[in-house]
Amino acid sequence: MTAPLTDSVRRRLADAGCVAAPCDVYAGDGARFYDDLVGPDRSEIREVLEVARRRGPAVLDLAAGSGRLTLPLLRAGKEVTALDLSPDMLARLRAALPAAASCELVVGDMCDLDLGRSFDLIVLGATSITLLERPDRRRLLTAVRRHLGAGGSFLLSIAGTAASASLRASTDREITVGPTAYLQSQQVEAAHRIVNWMPLPLPPAPGPARVLTTRLQLVDEATVADELRDAGFLPPDVLPVRSNGVAPGEGMVLLHARPDTEVRDDA
Repeated sequence: MTAPLTDSVRRRLADAGCVAAPCDVYAGDGARFYDDLVGPDRSEIREVLEVARRRGPAVLDLAAGSGRLTLPLLRAGKEVTALDLSPDMLARLRAALPAAASCELVVGDMCDLDLGRSFDLIVLGATSITLLERPDRRRLLTAVRRHLGAGGSFLLSIAGTAASASLRASTDREITVGPTAYLQSQQVEAAHRIVNWMPLPLPPAPGPARVLTTRLQLVDEATVADELRDAGFLPPDVLPVRSNGVAPGEGMVLLHARPDTEVRDDA
């Protein structure tokens, strides 16, 4: 479902006499934009690989997108199953796979996993847990636990202290992605935030203006840790992510959780 527009974007369009042409940032042309936006970001890759090297070969990369984590995991010798809801994102990953890569691509909903096998490590990167509302997060964690093999673990990223605070403020700023300038507009509403990216300058009125959209939940580290425990995981280890210009753990952290073997799956 395409997320709504922010009030700021609506005002800009109205002032320019333009009509919005919204599209999902993870589909169609949005997939290319998203790949250009986040693809160069190396955050969390080093830390994910450090954990992966201590686990077995079978890795499930959830919300894999175009392979920001999948490709480094493959280069590290892992056998990766990459799952994403967007066929367009996985098409970009398929085009980037090296020859003879040990990688299975699956179009599917990470909240409704039924892959018929278990994994040594399941990864959910890029703070993608924030795509899900609480009932869907509960379904996800139940499915993840069911797909972990003996000794397996779950690794997911979430915003750290400073990043969490910045995500709770409505902001507008201009950014450059590739050769194009965009207005990046974030609007916070209760427990979620709407994010839009609109190319600048706007087209001549009354032309359509493309607006890429997403809706993300405001979820903090403590909430996810509590939900992991409720889903039958042991209290997670908190691993700070090193990012340029940000103190470790403030921009992003990884939560590394293992199933509590004393909790029955039917409990």
